[in-house]
Amino acid sequence: MSGYVNVDVPIELLFTDLVTEERKKDIPNYTDSWYEHHKLSADMPIMRFDSHKSLYRYFMNEQTSPSAYLDWYKNIFLTRGIAPPLQDEEVIAFRKNQYHMMKVDLSSNNAFSYQEPPLAKFNRAGGYFNLKDGHHRSTFLYCQGKRSMKVKISSEDYMDWMNIEGLSEVADSFQRHQRSLIYTPILHPSYLHWKSERDQTYPTRLDVMMDFLGSRSLLGTKVIDIGCNIGYYARHFAREGAHVTGLEPLAEHYDLALRLNRLERVNFNLLPDRFESSSRLQRYEIGLLLTVFYHLMGDRDIRNAFLRQINQCITDMLFWESGGEPETEKSLLLQNTHFTRYVKLAATSGTGKIRELGVFLKT
Repeated sequence: MSGYVNVDVPIELLFTDLVTEERKKDIPNYTDSWYEHHKLSADMPIMRFDSHKSLYRYFMNEQTSPSAYLDWYKNIFLTRGIAPPLQDEEVIAFRKNQYHMMKVDLSSNNAFSYQEPPLAKFNRAGGYFNLKDGHHRSTFLYCQGKRSMKVKISSEDYMDWMNIEGLSEVADSFQRHQRSLIYTPILHPSYLHWKSERDQTYPTRLDVMMDFLGSRSLLGTKVIDIGCNIGYYARHFAREGAHVTGLEPLAEHYDLALRLNRLERVNFNLLPDRFESSSRLQRYEIGLLLTVFYHLMGDRDIRNAFLRQINQCITDMLFWESGGEPETEKSLLLQNTHFTRYVKLAATSGTGKIRELGVFLKT
């Protein structure tokens, strides 16, 4: 099988390109300084491509300055000893014209048609796609709230992404548990048409958390996802190179998460433990606690054990989403853990409840 196909790929799976060692020779006037600049935004999800996001959010009147983009643009040249060919005003004028053209095209064509969709390469080891071009288009679509975009990939990459063997395991799990509902998206061609209970509409909880993290590298960061359900968030952090532990005590969620890890070619340390009683935990810089804590607030012993475990395990930040009583949850977490500061990130809603998404910080 050879050739190329055009396919819709979820925005979560679109990463920026990475110039490998053997490709350095293809960069005109290559310098090590250029490569250090390149690595700051290389092999990164489009949803965290802050320089380009700042450009489009500036055009959308959501950001006061495109300075991050202008810095990125200038350093492409300056790090190689080349004077930037365009001044700041010229760069913005050029990109603004392109922005308006893309807006017109997007509003008049359901498929956002181009003569040629961006070329992407499947990163089999990471379970995502590296864009070889089209970074501006992709970021534009992301900022417009699109959850997927069409890219051009090799037929071999498509078969790797399909992962027929893993697909049959997931189908068996759904059938065994007589399940047809999913709480979070499954990032695979066979399930892109399925409606999930959460994280369907921009900005999703993942979008908001990625905005907060900005350009912070997650490579090597230890992350724990408490009550990870079918593993959507844990897999995203794992794709970014974090060392992730996910806890999911509900047997059918655990079973499906295991199989989805194989299907999406992403692995993390998945445990069937309850967080408050697990003896297999370490220390983690980042914790995820999304719509979990409110389930156990009524049992004082479990609640206190849960809070003690948070103190022992999570050292840096805790992303949290409430149940229907956010103020009560926030008070308990601030009064009974080492986290001293709370930042509200978004008002959210889901499964019939008005919720709140935020992050607890140590300082």
